[in-house]
Amino acid sequence: MVSAIAISNTITVQESFLDLSAETLPTWDALKDMRLAVSLVSSATVDILLVQDDLLDEEISEELFVLEEQLEYEVFEIETAKSLFTEAFTRYTILMKENFPENNVFREDISKNWNDMIITSNKMIFLAARGGDTNDILELKNQFVGSEVELNKAILSAMSFIEPFIENRQQTIETLVENTTLQIIIALNIFIVSSLAIKYIITKSISRPLLKLRKTTHKIAEGEFIKAGIKGNDEISDLGRDIDRMSGELEKLNKEIIMSERLSSIGNLSSRMAHDLRNPLSVIKNSMEILKLRLNDNMDERVNHQLSMVGRAVSRMSHQIEDVLDFVNIAELKVQSSSIITILESALLSTDIPTSVKVNLPKNSATALCDPYRLEVVFSNLLKNACQAVNNNGEITIRIIDKNDDVFIEIEDSGQGVLETNIDKIFEPLFTTKQTGTGLGLASCKSIVEKHGGTLSVRNNPTVFTVQIPKVPKKSPQRKNLLEKSLLNE
Repeated sequence: MVSAIAISNTITVQESFLDLSAETLPTWDALKDMRLAVSLVSSATVDILLVQDDLLDEEISEELFVLEEQLEYEVFEIETAKSLFTEAFTRYTILMKENFPENNVFREDISKNWNDMIITSNKMIFLAARGGDTNDILELKNQFVGSEVELNKAILSAMSFIEPFIENRQQTIETLVENTTLQIIIALNIFIVSSLAIKYIITKSISRPLLKLRKTTHKIAEGEFIKAGIKGNDEISDLGRDIDRMSGELEKLNKEIIMSERLSSIGNLSSRMAHDLRNPLSVIKNSMEILKLRLNDNMDERVNHQLSMVGRAVSRMSHQIEDVLDFVNIAELKVQSSSIITILESALLSTDIPTSVKVNLPKNSATALCDPYRLEVVFSNLLKNACQAVNNNGEITIRIIDKNDDVFIEIEDSGQGVLETNIDKIFEPLFTTKQTGTGLGLASCKSIVEKHGGTLSVRNNPTVFTVQIPKVPKKSPQRKNLLEKSLLNE
């Protein structure tokens, strides 16, 4: 009877908690992300104005380089904050339409004030960069602060609207747990008459775990996906383990949903921006080359330094754009019978390998049905990473292992290896340990390899990246033909 009561009420608690997680917690998280984005835009805008003031006064080229790097970083911070706000606002809009379709005043106020804030920020930065009038800048700054205050008010109002629903659901869960505890205590009192020992055993095995479950579900309802850690072989222990498993799965699902939606929003925005930036970057690069040719004999060190800065910036932006496009625009594979050693040699030719890095190519080869151009991108990325791992001064060894139906390509470098704390994260999108880069290179490589039906992995001591691809993709027509021929021969 006690177990039946516990199971019934715990299921009710679980259902209430799932309702809370599905309706209100994601909305609350979206509003918190919007507040964070507002704060980032405000901070970065102020920093840009300060840096631009310094740029107008600076005369030393070395300090100008530092200020320009800082200005580039702050602009990147604003763009990141815009992406964060867009993703959070989209998520908030969808959740509100699903759960509270009659209420849209908060969405309208937030959208209007956000647009006012961003427009004012852009005007203020543009005017400051042109050395505009101080009074005009101060007036824009007042408008900016006003927009920020109104936007935060709108977000707080939206949070105030959601908060009662969270508190009400938490109260419901707490009441259900209290009722469960009360019913258990009543059931235990019946058994007290027959045996004090039974009372002690039941109290120890049921009441305490339920109290722990109560605290656990309360914490989970608040957004802390903790685990009860109840041990035993009875029904309550099983429920505790179920709740622990549910908590872990919900935490994982919550992170995956947020990451998926964020990557989707960032990916769409980045893809559009990357395409839009390619042509201007080509113009800048060509113009810079023309300037170098025309000023070849008349360039002083300062001009040469500035042109070198522009060249490095264009190269870095081009590399980041290619990473973004490789990640978001992986088209259907165009498979053909290809020599792996030929693809490796092409990747080596297309990659800027320093002369101080020795690359040992394998003497053997293997043939696989694959997309040679996409695999060349994979090998080129891995070679670039290997060069960086050895600080452009070391040795890279490549091996081809032909094994049954698969081909293994190992790229080993003599670097210090990947930190153990990062080895499980390096293939995640946007994860990077470098000061520059998008964090999409290895994620793109993994996506391409997996599209071939293979795997991309890494191990340490020494550092070895292993690409495994099937000789014939499982879903290709060629594999079907081979299987049909094999059956006919039998």
